[in-house]
Amino acid sequence: MNNQIAIHPAAWAAELTPDNATAIARRAAGHGFHRMIVPLRTPETIDAGAFEKALRDTGIRPVNTAGQLPDADLSSVDEEVRERGRNRLRLAVRLARDMGSDHVGGVLYGPLRHAPVQPSGETRRIAAESLAIVAEEAKTLGVRLVLEIVNRYETNLLTHAAAGVSFVEEAGSDNLFLHLDTYHMNIEEPDLGAAVRLALPHLAYLELGQNHRGDLTRGHIPVREVLATALAAGYRGMIGVEAFTRRLMTTQVATSLAIWRDVFDDGDTLAAEAARLVHDTLADHVAPN
Repeated sequence: MNNQIAIHPAAWAAELTPDNATAIARRAAGHGFHRMIVPLRTPETIDAGAFEKALRDTGIRPVNTAGQLPDADLSSVDEEVRERGRNRLRLAVRLARDMGSDHVGGVLYGPLRHAPVQPSGETRRIAAESLAIVAEEAKTLGVRLVLEIVNRYETNLLTHAAAGVSFVEEAGSDNLFLHLDTYHMNIEEPDLGAAVRLALPHLAYLELGQNHRGDLTRGHIPVREVLATALAAGYRGMIGVEAFTRRLMTTQVATSLAIWRDVFDDGDTLAAEAARLVHDTLADHVAPN
């Protein structure tokens, strides 16, 4: 079994910086995690070398997330806007490589926002073509692109597993993968297990999040069962843990994700319980050879 486990640093801090990354990574490692998310929300301000140095001796390897902007959107019909979006993602890929990461994930196919209209076929085609271009470039740097499927309130393009599978297959790059998150799946998928099995050939990141976005062990999403289904089907990719509470977030990020209340107080307790859930489930399931 080679599933690595990652955690989002929002369990402990509003922002991850080179100054606090070492301490947070050591806390994550102490709970049995192997990887930690390093967000690239403003890639032009990131010092990749400083993050690489901060994490070098912690036993934790970074996993990066990135995104697009309305004026830098690789799905835009405007070529200048589209190229700015591709260049924004190219910068994220270079930063990932330079800090020792092999993974850039997130909503890479357009801005994260409540969309005003239904997506057109042209938007989908342009996004697939743009991502295929950058994915092939990223492959030469040892970095994969992983598309997160999110709910209808945060995108109009890839909201469920079937849409993600057809999109990746249309794009045609073998360096383009999928990221499923049980929080978003809970809104969009009629059968969580079936969605995981459908996405499995392209699935590189399975993220566990509860309906309230707090403690994985309390809530109505059967996160352990979803993980067990994936493992029984042969999933060997990364397993992520994500939780958000408003007091440990910047106002801007909390508001953008509609995190309006505090759902946990102690990041170490949350991380320990999440790690125990994942490790216990891993111990109970052996992926077929």
